[in-house]
This record gives sequence, structure tokens and C-alpha cells, in this order.
Amino acid sequence: MTETFIIADDLTGAADCAVSCATVGADTVVLLDAKADPGGATAVSVDVNSRAMTAQEAGAAVIGVVQQLYSKSTRILYHKIDSTLRGNWPLELAHIRQVATNVLGHPPLVIIAPAFPGTGRATINGQVFVNGTPLGNTGLWKQAGLAGSGDLRAILEDAGFRVGMATLEQVALGSEALKARLAKSAEVGCDVVVCDAETDDDLLTVAAASLMLPGKPLWVGSAGLMRALVTAREGEVVPSSVPIWAAARPILAVVGSASSVSHTQFDALAEEQGVISLTILPSALRESNALDQVQFYARTLDAALTSGSDVAVTIRGEVINLQEGPQLAAALAELIAPRLSQVGGLIVTGGETARAILDRAGISGLRIQGEIEPGASLGVSTGAIAIPVITKAGAFGDPATLKRCRAALQGRRSSRSNSAVSE
Repeated sequence: MTETFIIADDLTGAADCAVSCATVGADTVVLLDAKADPGGATAVSVDVNSRAMTAQEAGAAVIGVVQQLYSKSTRILYHKIDSTLRGNWPLELAHIRQVATNVLGHPPLVIIAPAFPGTGRATINGQVFVNGTPLGNTGLWKQAGLAGSGDLRAILEDAGFRVGMATLEQVALGSEALKARLAKSAEVGCDVVVCDAETDDDLLTVAAASLMLPGKPLWVGSAGLMRALVTAREGEVVPSSVPIWAAARPILAVVGSASSVSHTQFDALAEEQGVISLTILPSALRESNALDQVQFYARTLDAALTSGSDVAVTIRGEVINLQEGPQLAAALAELIAPRLSQVGGLIVTGGETARAILDRAGISGLRIQGEIEPGASLGVSTGAIAIPVITKAGAFGDPATLKRCRAALQGRRSSRSNSAVSE
């Protein structure tokens, strides 16, 4: 039975959210295809791969997934959204809530708290902040080509929701007081309550209060709120140790994200002993007449893997239009996926890139084992190939994150600084 059901719009988010369930011993799987067999998992996270879809396509994708996997016996229905509010999530939320209403017989109250303090994301007065900077002023927002601001109330009202608010001051009053406020919001006709959160304790209060509500709410957030829900239900969570893999074959790291954070992490990894780096020009992947260049990259990659060295691959060196992300990810997957049988472990940064590579390799899901650090989840692939896979969102982590991911797959421990770098 699926006790916890998570719908995400990209693969790294689906894994990052699901890992909270794995830390308390739940059999947890991330599916790339909702029709794939979850293998008896009690926590199921589905990547509907909808971030780059049109609004209509995204709506149809979430409707089909929720209709197939959600039931009255599901205890937690969770809509995982990007912590910087990219994607089609307001429309997806409307469709998810409608399907849930059909199943439950009444519309669930939506609790939304996208804060993720461990990665520098906070919500204050309904506004999203990234490392203290309003989302609308960040490079992330501008890079994504988004306009306006990170005001959740305005976004949700524009999507047709009746929106209530729980400020930091109201959250600070504790779970009992917040429960009463949430219940009152539902009584006066609110569809959604936006909950401020600046710390993990704030999220824990939101989780505890909403779990006490009658009926079954629909929770919306990043991985931060999911962690808080697991903690509130299960008690203090002590993350389990990530299994020691000691990969006998080379480790392949692929950075497909355009984030400057990921590029800094790639450079740090490339400087490590035993790592061969390969930088691929976007033009070689987008132009049909660049076959010679692609074959050169393929030969270089094969030679590096045959030598027994670990390999780090990235796309950069030219300006990339974000709209061509799916095309570049698919072309990169054509180069990478056929070589996964030669590697002992895979590290992928960027949800679009991870999805494209795993799809092309015939991998249908990931059975989640644990996390290297917040934002970097480890699972074992299911389907055509079974290898350990670490997925990480582009803007998460500090400069040494990929080095720690490599160390984990080598069976080594590597310490983490207390800072989480993002832009």
C-alpha cells in the first residue's frame, strides 16, 4: 500500500523529497514512469517530468498520475515543487486538488511551505528568499526568464485560489495555535494557506499543526517540508548511514545544470586525483553537422573509462538558451547512457539531465537508500541496469559537494562544511 505519495516535476526533486521517507526505514522508490511496478514500496515518488512542458501537458500528466496512484488509504499526498518556484506548479496543484477531491469526497485544505532552510531557502511574509535575497532579485529567477516576484499569495490568487496566510509570528506560537489558525482558514473558505518558515523548527511546527487537522490536507513544498512531516510523524529522525559502495569500476559524474554553483563543484571535482574531466560544447550537441566533434567526445570518454579513471563531464563554453535544455539533455544522454554498463556509479546534477540519461538507459526508477547531504540523494537504479545513482539539483550544495558524492561511491567518508552555496 502506498502510504506516502509524492508528485514532482523533475527527477532530482522527486529523489530529494523521497529520501526523507527512506531515512526512517520506509521502502522508498522514485518512479520515472507511473505505470512501473513500485515493488511493494510504501513511499512512492513519481517524476512527471513536467517542468519544461506546456501548461496543458503538465496538467494532463499530473491528473493521470494521481488518478492511478492516489487512494483514500494514502496518508500523505505531497506535491513537490521547486524551491525557487519554477515550472507549472500552480496549475498542477489545481488539478491534483481536484482529483484528490474526487477521491476523498471533499476538497482538501492545501498547506504550502516551500522553504528549505538547509539549502538557504526561506519564506517570509509569503515571499520566497534565497540566502537572504528576495527570489525576484536572484540570478536564479532571472536566469529562468521569470518576471514578477516570489510572492506566493499573488501567484496563487492569480491561479484562482482563495489564499490564507500564517506568518512567522503566528508559526512561532506553536503547533496547537497554528492548528487552530489553519482550521479557521478552512472554515472561512480558504483553499490554500501559505505558511512562513525560516528554520527547520518552523517547518516542524507547520508539519505538526497540519497533521493534527481533521481530514487529509494536501501538502505542497520542497524537500524541507517533507522532512518535517516525516519527523513530526515518526519522532526525531536520525539519518541512516549511506551504504558503503566501494565501486569497483569508474565513477561517472555528469553536470548538465547551467548553474554557476554546479560549475564550481565540477571544477573542484576535476582537480581531484584520479579524475579525468571532459567539457562538451553545446554546439556539438545541438548541431546536426557536428558529428565529428561528437565522435571525438565519445572516443575521449571511452578512453577515460577504459583507463579506470573516474570521469567528470559537463556542458559549457558557450551561451546556452534555457529553452533548449531538453534538446541538449537528450543529446547528452545519447552520449552518456550507452556507457553506463561500464561504470560503477553515476552522479548527475540537473533533473532534466538525470531524467534524460536514465530514460535513455532503460532505467525505470530508483530505490532510494539515503542521502549524501541535503539535496544529494542516493538510490539504486531499477530496470535495464542496476547501479548506484546520486542525483543533485543544480544550485544546491557547496564547492565540495561533488567531491563528497564521489567519496561516498568510493566507500570513503568526506566531511561537509556548514554552508550551502546557491545563487
